[in-house]
Amino acid sequence: MSNYPSRTDIVTAMRNPHVSFKSNEIIGGSIIQKGSRIIQYSGGYSSVFPFHKQTGSKVAVRLWIADIGDAKKRSLEISNYLENLDNSYFAGFKYIDDAVLVNGTLHPIVLMDWVDGQTLKEYINTNILDTSIILKLAQNFKEMTTYFHKENIAHGDLQHGNILVKSDGSLVAIDYDSMFIEPLSGMSDTIKGLPGYQHPSRNSNKFVHLKLDYFSELVIYLSLLIYADSPNLWDSYYETEDLLFSKEDFIDPSNSKLIIDHLKSTNPRISELTEKMVEELNSTDITQLRPLEDLLINRLKVAKDNIFDKWDKQPNQAKKKQVELPNKNDITNKF
Repeated sequence: MSNYPSRTDIVTAMRNPHVSFKSNEIIGGSIIQKGSRIIQYSGGYSSVFPFHKQTGSKVAVRLWIADIGDAKKRSLEISNYLENLDNSYFAGFKYIDDAVLVNGTLHPIVLMDWVDGQTLKEYINTNILDTSIILKLAQNFKEMTTYFHKENIAHGDLQHGNILVKSDGSLVAIDYDSMFIEPLSGMSDTIKGLPGYQHPSRNSNKFVHLKLDYFSELVIYLSLLIYADSPNLWDSYYETEDLLFSKEDFIDPSNSKLIIDHLKSTNPRISELTEKMVEELNSTDITQLRPLEDLLINRLKVAKDNIFDKWDKQPNQAKKKQVELPNKNDITNKF
């Protein structure tokens, strides 16, 4: 499909369900409004509408406003893959062809289960003064990315708007337009993600693959550790499109005050991971990047090696004494 509707045209269609709705999945249902204003969420390539189906259940309806590269194939493959996984990190969704008539042309939709939760930034903002909650959020995020790697999944656009945090602290990733799974190998990497989450070399990456998330995982995890350690930073970044680091920090890390300051952090977890970030930024291809769990294993190994180095450098403290056994002939001679 070459002609994509504008957001304005889509809103007009959604306001006129009797004319526009052509799929039984949405016929009889309605968009959600506050007064006369339609509630919608705008992403780079789509518009999303909270929606009440005829049955009363709440879902999200997504329509594309731009080409993501064979949306139908991507959506069908991802829907089948995630349905088989049946994991709470993902919301269920269904691709429906010819579902909404916009300006005389039928367009597909994605119907997604509604997730009650806050976006990552909203959740941080609510809990920024509780260090334990922010650290638990970092741990939950790390566990989610480890699961993605185990299942050979890359979300492709990990950022604050695509991670929802439920009331119990559990995470749900949404918006799968840029996702990689094995059946999509060889498809183009169209959606590059927000610059404040992406390695500069993402722009030159051609195809989707398992390593799409590696840098954004590091950005998010390290940012959460920094906010737990220095919550006073939060007010300066809450209303930006970055979580903490920016595109400028990544392009020129040697002149980034944020990076330089955290290389000197008295918190070893932060200083060491910031050093790892600088190492990753030296890569010229995102296929050279390492997953978060590997960076953390390396950090633990370095810490362990340092402990033993210090131990070895203290010869008179707590080292095992060498015991010499007496010569057997010497014992016999004494008798």
